[in-house]
Amino acid sequence: MAKKSMIITGESLARQGYCRISKRKNIVARIDVENWVELLAAHFGKTLHQMFTEILANPGYYEDLFRREWSKDQLDVSLTTARTVPSSFGCAVGYEEKDTPSA
Repeated sequence: MAKKSMIITGESLARQGYCRISKRKNIVARIDVENWVELLAAHFGKTLHQMFTEILANPGYYEDLFRREWSKDQLDVSLTTARTVPSSFGCAVGYEEKDTPSA
């Protein structure tokens, strides 16, 4: 039964924009700021239009880069959970709202 709850947890993490950034260390991360494209544009010295053009030309590349290098929302998860979260490589999921924990 624990395996099923981990799968549900993995699906829940994926809905919140988490992707697996390390298969070996079972780390998942998400794009944790809404203005992530603006931050990338400033980093690369591009206009927003140029940055969006680059993102559309390379689906998943910049999203993966942001999750790996700049995201502060990274979690260590179990091996089973990590396997149920999609890989960050080529994943074009951008910023997603995080579920609020119920009290």
